[in-house]
Amino acid sequence: MRRTNLCSLLLRAVVVAACAALSCGTGVAADDISLAFYEGYGHYKVEGSFFVDADSQTAWEVLTNYEHIPDFVHSMKISKVEQRNTNDLTLRQEGEGSFLFFSKRIHLLMNVHEQPQTNTIIFADTSHQDFSNYQGTWSIVPSSLGHGLEVIYTLDADQNFGAPAFIASDVVKGNVQDLLQSLKREISRQQYQADQELAAKALKNSTTLPSKISLALKSGNAVDSLAVELTPNISHP
Repeated sequence: MRRTNLCSLLLRAVVVAACAALSCGTGVAADDISLAFYEGYGHYKVEGSFFVDADSQTAWEVLTNYEHIPDFVHSMKISKVEQRNTNDLTLRQEGEGSFLFFSKRIHLLMNVHEQPQTNTIIFADTSHQDFSNYQGTWSIVPSSLGHGLEVIYTLDADQNFGAPAFIASDVVKGNVQDLLQSLKREISRQQYQADQELAAKALKNSTTLPSKISLALKSGNAVDSLAVELTPNISHP
């Protein structure tokens, strides 16, 4: 049984390495993001989602590490937790977007409620500086593909800043798309690192696995023949 679990872990790490190589490490195609954006007279309703082959714990840690968000989301300039009480917190964020000649920094001071049991985050702006209404959710749910996760984002907002509606909507839409794509990349990156670390530890404690596995893990490359070679080992403990 121990050998079965070890081989499964190593196979997953090899497959993830192959996917990372095929996507050049951090690239995410626009087709990987599902985004429905509705706009009318300064009112915005957004429903976005993406699939990621990761554990729910990894996705949750990325979503809730608020002060780290500006490190990988280009449009996010400030993200700071002002106050926290267990699963309730006050979060100050500033994002910047531009379209043609128009540039806008958006200010938010949000009440955030985390629900770890259901992998859900609920947020609402209280400053009303740039939006008279700004509220939404993040949810992490099992993927319908049978593996991996779907991260779902919803937003309902009413514009409160002076800008032509068609320009403001492009700014908001661009920021949301940047946010979703950046989060997908970061979750994938952190999951890849976690899998590599676990596989390296498991490999260190084993002296009976094929040498090709070690080579693949060290190089970060994987081939179909290696996956086929591992399959019998996984099927027979």
